Amino acid sequence: MRLVIALLAGTMSVWSVAATAQSAAAVAPCEPTSAGTISYDQIVAKYADADSKFVVLEGADGIRVHYKDQGSGPAVLLVHSSGGDLKDWDVWAQVLGRNYRVVRLDLPAFGLTGPVPSGNYSIDRYLMLVDSLMDHLGIDRFAIAGASYGGLVAFRYAGTRVDRVTALILTNSAGIEYGGKGGTTERVRNPAAVFTPQLKTTAMIKDGFLRSINDPAKVTAEMVQRKTDYANVVGRDREAFIATQMYERGNPQRVLGHVRAPAIVLWGGGSKQLSTDTAQAFVDGLKNARSVKKVIYEGGGHFMHIERPEQTAADVKAFLDSQIGGAK
Repeated sequence: MRLVIALLAGTMSVWSVAATAQSAAAVAPCEPTSAGTISYDQIVAKYADADSKFVVLEGADGIRVHYKDQGSGPAVLLVHSSGGDLKDWDVWAQVLGRNYRVVRLDLPAFGLTGPVPSGNYSIDRYLMLVDSLMDHLGIDRFAIAGASYGGLVAFRYAGTRVDRVTALILTNSAGIEYGGKGGTTERVRNPAAVFTPQLKTTAMIKDGFLRSINDPAKVTAEMVQRKTDYANVVGRDREAFIATQMYERGNPQRVLGHVRAPAIVLWGGGSKQLSTDTAQAFVDGLKNARSVKKVIYEGGGHFMHIERPEQTAADVKAFLDSQIGGAK
C-alpha cells in the first residue's frame, strides 16, 4: 500500500483539496478496483471489541468512523500514524485514562473506519473529521496528540483551531522534514501515475515496521497480522493511491507559528526516518506556543508510542498534569 510505505519512511506531509479532481481522474473507471481480499464487514467482525464505537459523521462527508472514548477528566484526542490504528494507543489510553477522557479514532484508509464517500483524502478533510467527531461527543476543548502522520494532523489542527486546543503532543511528527534525514525537496506529483492494485503480505508489513521500530520485540505477530489484514481490506490500496496523489508539503513553519497551546515534542534519537534535527525544527517553529518541551529518547525509533509506550505515556501524563491538570 503506497501510502503506508511513504509514511513509514516519514516522507508525507500535507494533502491538498485542490488535488481531489486530479486524483479521481488518475484512477480510471476501467482500472481494477482493488487487490484487497477482506471485506469491510469482515474486518469489523474480526477486530471490533466491546469498547469500539461507530458513528457516521455527516459533517465530515458521511464517513463511518471507528473510535473509542474512555476515562474521564479533561479530554485528549490521539491520532495514529500512517499504517497505524487506534489500538496502537492502548497503553497511552490506559495510563492517561486514569485522569483524562481519552478519545482515539481510526483515520480513513486505516483500521475500522470506512472510506471517504467523496474520495477526498485531503488534510483539510481530516481536520473537518476531527471537528465533526469532537462536536458529536460534545467536547469543545481538548489536547491533541499525533504520531508521525498523525502529528501532521495534530499540529495543523492546533494551528488552525487555536481556541479548541488545550495542549499539543507530537511524537516523531511528519510535516516538516520531507524525504528523510534532512531532505526538504518537494516531491513532484506524477500526473501520469496509474493505480496498480497490490496485496500486502505479512513479510512486507513486518519489514516496514522493523525499519521504524528499533526494538524488534515490539513488532509482534499479532500486530503484524492486524496491520496486514487492515491493509488488505477491499479498496484500501486504491484509497492509498488517491491520497498519495493528493500530497503536497505546504508551509509547515507558518502553521506551527499559529499554535498557541503548550506543546511537547517527543522524538526517537535513533529514528531511521526523521532526524533529531527535525525535533528541534518543530520546537523552533512553535515559537508562539505558551511553552515548548522537547524529549529525545536515546536509541528510540520512529514509533515511540509503540516501542516505548509506558515511558512515553508517563512523560505525556506529566506534561498534561502540569499544563491542564487531570481529574483527581
